[in-house]
Amino acid sequence: MRKLPPDDLSHVDAWVFDLDNTLYDAETHIFVEVGRRMTDFVASHLNLPRDQADLKRNHFYRTYGTTLRGLMTEHNVAPEYFLQHVHDVDIKVVPPCAITQEYLAHLPGKKYVFTNAPRNFAVDMVSHLGIAHHFDGLFAIEDADYWPKPKVDSYHAFMKKHDVNAKNACMFEDMEVNLRTAHDLGMKTVWFHGKNVKPEDLNHPHTHHKAEKLSDWLVQNVTQRGK
Repeated sequence: MRKLPPDDLSHVDAWVFDLDNTLYDAETHIFVEVGRRMTDFVASHLNLPRDQADLKRNHFYRTYGTTLRGLMTEHNVAPEYFLQHVHDVDIKVVPPCAITQEYLAHLPGKKYVFTNAPRNFAVDMVSHLGIAHHFDGLFAIEDADYWPKPKVDSYHAFMKKHDVNAKNACMFEDMEVNLRTAHDLGMKTVWFHGKNVKPEDLNHPHTHHKAEKLSDWLVQNVTQRGK
């Protein structure tokens, strides 16, 4: 990974973290299980074969940003019912990361979770990961009236609730599309691209810094900042 100048993020006083595949590694595949349960829900609720349910999910994601918002808009699905079903997974399969547990403490300023996941799931996950005490606030999909990232209104609602100035914030995400809005608002951005990313896919102007996963970024950058 490219070594950052020590003062590159020196102005940041608000560190904004996505949850899924960001605060824990994508290799755990727990979000694959959540996705499977989303498809099962669509198939059952709309009485579709599973392959057609997958196509419908893709339509919802492209059109509305999440399967949930598509179901709410086109089929009047109660969000609580959907979220409870799809997040009924065993989070114990996700191993806590000792590096993340230790190094988050050395980022100066406040830290927040900003997620499209429901509050109960997010609270349980950060607690399971052993990092809940690092965070000054958690903004879940309910707080955005179920409008997901990358919708700009969701970011404005997050910043208003937690009094975050975008110009002094840095956002961490595994989905580079969600960093476009953050970049346009004036945030610094860090994209966790996972393994086997193609070089040509790394050249997004809205992703200022990149790493395979959070622990890699923390080891390099927190050490540089004088841990």
